[in-house]
Amino acid sequence: MRDNIKQAIIAAIMLIVGVVGGIVGGTQISIQTGEDGKTNITVESSYSLELPQAEVIETADGEIEVINATQVEAVDSQNASNLTECDENEEECGLGTYYWAPTDTPYIFYDYTKNQCWNTDGAYGGQCWDYGDLFWQNYAGRRLSTCGTGAAKGTWAGDCKYINAGNDFTLIEDPTQLQPGDWVVFNNGTWGHIGMALGYYDGGYIMLAGQNQGGAACQGGGGAVNVIKISLGSFAGAFRPNAYIVPEPEPEPEPTPENCDVIEVKAGDTLGEIMKRCEGEIKWGEAMNDYARSWKSTKYVLYPTVYDGWASAGGYGLFAGDTIERIK
Repeated sequence: MRDNIKQAIIAAIMLIVGVVGGIVGGTQISIQTGEDGKTNITVESSYSLELPQAEVIETADGEIEVINATQVEAVDSQNASNLTECDENEEECGLGTYYWAPTDTPYIFYDYTKNQCWNTDGAYGGQCWDYGDLFWQNYAGRRLSTCGTGAAKGTWAGDCKYINAGNDFTLIEDPTQLQPGDWVVFNNGTWGHIGMALGYYDGGYIMLAGQNQGGAACQGGGGAVNVIKISLGSFAGAFRPNAYIVPEPEPEPEPTPENCDVIEVKAGDTLGEIMKRCEGEIKWGEAMNDYARSWKSTKYVLYPTVYDGWASAGGYGLFAGDTIERIK
């Protein structure tokens, strides 16, 4: 009877652990009975994955897409046992194949490539480098180089980042500035990792589209394109396609101040309107009279000042087509 109770407890613990912790493997349960007859149950887990993280993305064409991505701390995306270094004068490790893919926006590229395996060098299946190379070929018209290392992290190491950037990419060294479309390089492990950001910096993590990061198995190795939420703890740098850089909006031009020393009088102009434009407000009464005394005609010259025109028998101080000047 006691054994049955123990088994029931174990099953309940496994259910709780599996649901709450998202544990996918490496779980051990030990049961010990103390001298007092009480049963002590210990649960240990060697590793676990977080529950899927949801990211709501508004694509360039206005469509809304919700991506559920597993949160991971690191990906060392290539297997050291089956890779060799490449000659820096040759196309990576394989024969090299061109595949077309649209790069109009990061979301169009991802939507076209997702859940598929892309092997552009003909070696080791769908590695993370192949996915970056697919983009480089279609966007920049050249290969993504590892500068002879055969490693994804080699794309950023030393001068290789300048070779890969060329005139087509801007180098990003601050992870908090990441944006969709940036190709993010990680320098952890033997080979590192590279993938394309689909979101913005999120508390030390980024939504990343890439290959060989937990997607469906590809023929020859690696994994199909999927999205994960990955830690930026091993961030090395990022390549931002210049075509995805949104130009800063042009500043609004400062209004050209009106020359309030000389004004061309147009039909319908009033001194009150001129006072508002030049002084910022209208003051009536004697203040308006004083303002009228500060202007004189230069074309009609019928009266000494605008005020004198008002006080004349005709009662006109402003004339359309006249040019009035401030009396200094």
